[in-house]
Amino acid sequence: MIKAEVFNTTHITPMTDRKKILILDPSPAFRHTLRTLIESGQQHLDIAEADDAAAAKRALQEDVPDILLIDIALPDDNGIGLIETLKKMAPEVTIIVLTSHDSAEHEHHSLERGADYFLSKERSNCANLLDIMRTAHGQRHRQTGNGAQ
Repeated sequence: MIKAEVFNTTHITPMTDRKKILILDPSPAFRHTLRTLIESGQQHLDIAEADDAAAAKRALQEDVPDILLIDIALPDDNGIGLIETLKKMAPEVTIIVLTSHDSAEHEHHSLERGADYFLSKERSNCANLLDIMRTAHGQRHRQTGNGAQ
Protein backbone atom coordinates (compact mmCIF):
# COMPACT_ATOMS: atom_id res chain seq x y z
CA MET A 1 0.00 0.00 0.00
CA ILE A 2 1.25 3.51 -0.77
CA LYS A 3 3.25 4.84 2.16
CA ALA A 4 1.58 7.78 3.86
CA GLU A 5 4.04 8.22 6.70
CA VAL A 6 6.53 10.19 4.59
CA PHE A 7 3.86 12.61 3.39
CA ASN A 8 4.43 16.08 4.77
CA THR A 9 2.11 18.84 3.57
CA THR A 10 4.56 21.61 4.50
CA HIS A 11 6.84 20.61 1.61
CA ILE A 12 4.11 20.54 -1.01
CA THR A 13 3.38 23.47 -3.24
CA PRO A 14 -0.37 23.60 -3.63
CA MET A 15 -1.83 23.25 -7.10
CA THR A 16 -3.32 26.60 -8.12
CA ASP A 17 -6.25 25.72 -10.37
CA ARG A 18 -9.01 23.13 -10.29
CA LYS A 19 -7.98 19.64 -11.40
CA LYS A 20 -10.09 16.66 -12.27
CA ILE A 21 -8.82 13.30 -11.11
CA LEU A 22 -10.28 9.86 -11.70
CA ILE A 23 -9.18 7.00 -9.43
CA LEU A 24 -9.71 3.57 -11.00
CA ASP A 25 -9.08 0.83 -8.47
CA PRO A 26 -11.19 -2.20 -7.49
CA SER A 27 -10.56 -1.67 -3.76
CA PRO A 28 -12.95 0.78 -2.03
CA ALA A 29 -10.53 1.02 0.91
CA PHE A 30 -7.59 1.91 -1.34
CA ARG A 31 -9.65 4.47 -3.30
CA HIS A 32 -10.74 6.09 -0.03
CA THR A 33 -7.18 6.17 1.34
CA LEU A 34 -5.76 7.57 -1.90
CA ARG A 35 -8.49 10.22 -2.11
CA THR A 36 -7.84 11.26 1.49
CA LEU A 37 -4.08 11.51 0.94
CA ILE A 38 -4.46 13.52 -2.27
CA GLU A 39 -7.01 15.89 -0.73
CA SER A 40 -4.84 16.46 2.35
CA GLY A 41 -2.02 17.84 0.21
CA GLN A 42 -3.97 19.57 -2.55
CA GLN A 43 -6.77 22.04 -3.02
CA HIS A 44 -9.12 22.73 -5.91
CA LEU A 45 -9.76 19.12 -6.83
CA ASP A 46 -12.67 17.26 -8.33
CA ILE A 47 -12.04 13.57 -7.61
CA ALA A 48 -14.17 10.84 -9.13
CA GLU A 49 -13.86 7.12 -8.49
CA ALA A 50 -14.42 4.00 -10.55
CA ASP A 51 -14.15 0.39 -9.40
CA ASP A 52 -13.92 -1.28 -12.81
CA ALA A 53 -13.24 -0.65 -16.50
CA ALA A 54 -16.89 -0.12 -17.42
CA ALA A 55 -17.31 2.60 -14.78
CA ALA A 56 -14.08 4.29 -15.90
CA LYS A 57 -15.24 4.37 -19.52
CA ARG A 58 -18.55 5.90 -18.48
CA ALA A 59 -16.74 8.50 -16.37
CA LEU A 60 -14.48 9.46 -19.30
CA GLN A 61 -17.48 9.86 -21.59
CA GLU A 62 -19.11 12.22 -19.08
CA ASP A 63 -16.09 14.34 -18.14
CA VAL A 64 -12.44 13.87 -19.13
CA PRO A 65 -10.12 14.12 -16.12
CA ASP A 66 -6.73 15.78 -16.14
CA ILE A 67 -5.22 12.77 -14.39
CA LEU A 68 -6.28 9.12 -14.28
CA LEU A 69 -4.83 6.91 -11.53
CA ILE A 70 -5.31 3.29 -12.59
CA ASP A 71 -4.59 -0.11 -11.10
CA ILE A 72 -3.96 -2.69 -13.82
CA ALA A 73 -5.57 -5.48 -11.77
CA LEU A 74 -9.27 -5.01 -12.56
CA PRO A 75 -12.19 -7.41 -12.13
CA ASP A 76 -13.72 -6.88 -15.58
CA ASP A 77 -10.85 -6.11 -17.95
CA ASN A 78 -7.12 -6.32 -18.52
CA GLY A 79 -5.87 -3.04 -17.09
CA ILE A 80 -2.89 -2.86 -19.43
CA GLY A 81 -5.10 -3.24 -22.49
CA LEU A 82 -7.55 -0.76 -20.98
CA ILE A 83 -4.84 1.91 -20.88
CA GLU A 84 -4.76 1.96 -24.68
CA THR A 85 -8.57 2.20 -24.89
CA LEU A 86 -8.74 5.03 -22.37
CA LYS A 87 -5.91 6.94 -24.07
CA LYS A 88 -7.81 6.71 -27.37
CA MET A 89 -10.96 7.99 -25.66
CA ALA A 90 -9.09 10.89 -24.04
CA PRO A 91 -5.61 11.43 -25.54
CA GLU A 92 -4.98 14.47 -23.34
CA VAL A 93 -5.41 12.61 -20.02
CA THR A 94 -2.29 11.85 -18.01
CA ILE A 95 -2.38 8.19 -17.00
CA ILE A 96 -0.55 7.15 -13.86
CA VAL A 97 -0.48 3.41 -13.18
CA LEU A 98 -0.47 2.73 -9.45
CA THR A 99 -0.36 -1.02 -8.88
CA SER A 100 0.91 -3.90 -6.79
CA HIS A 101 1.80 -5.71 -10.02
CA ASP A 102 5.03 -3.78 -10.47
CA SER A 103 7.17 -6.08 -12.60
CA ALA A 104 9.39 -4.67 -15.32
CA GLU A 105 7.20 -6.45 -17.87
CA HIS A 106 4.01 -4.78 -16.59
CA GLU A 107 5.75 -1.43 -16.53
CA HIS A 108 7.01 -1.83 -20.10
CA HIS A 109 3.61 -2.88 -21.46
CA SER A 110 1.77 -0.14 -19.55
CA LEU A 111 4.05 2.59 -20.86
CA GLU A 112 3.99 1.11 -24.34
CA ARG A 113 0.17 1.24 -24.37
CA GLY A 114 0.03 4.89 -23.34
CA ALA A 115 0.57 5.24 -19.59
CA ASP A 116 2.62 8.30 -18.72
CA TYR A 117 3.91 7.05 -15.35
CA PHE A 118 4.15 3.68 -13.58
CA LEU A 119 4.33 3.48 -9.78
CA SER A 120 4.36 0.66 -7.28
CA LYS A 121 1.81 0.81 -4.47
CA GLU A 122 4.34 -0.81 -2.17
CA ARG A 123 7.41 1.25 -3.03
CA SER A 124 5.96 4.69 -3.75
CA ASN A 125 4.95 7.35 -1.28
CA CYS A 126 2.30 10.02 -1.41
CA ALA A 127 4.72 12.93 -1.74
CA ASN A 128 6.23 11.26 -4.83
CA LEU A 129 2.77 10.70 -6.33
CA LEU A 130 1.73 14.31 -5.69
CA ASP A 131 4.95 15.60 -7.26
CA ILE A 132 4.26 13.51 -10.37
CA MET A 133 0.66 14.76 -10.49
CA ARG A 134 1.82 18.39 -10.26
CA THR A 135 4.47 17.86 -12.92
CA ALA A 136 2.06 16.08 -15.24
CA HIS A 137 -0.61 18.72 -14.86
CA GLY A 138 1.90 21.54 -15.35
CA GLN A 139 3.16 19.97 -18.57
CA ARG A 140 -0.39 19.57 -19.84
CA HIS A 141 -1.10 23.24 -19.18
CA ARG A 142 2.05 24.27 -21.05
CA GLN A 143 1.18 21.98 -23.96
CA THR A 144 -2.37 23.31 -24.24
CA GLY A 145 -1.50 26.91 -23.45
CA ASN A 146 -3.72 27.02 -20.36
CA GLY A 147 -1.13 28.11 -17.84
CA ALA A 148 1.96 30.21 -17.36
CA GLN A 149 5.33 28.56 -17.24
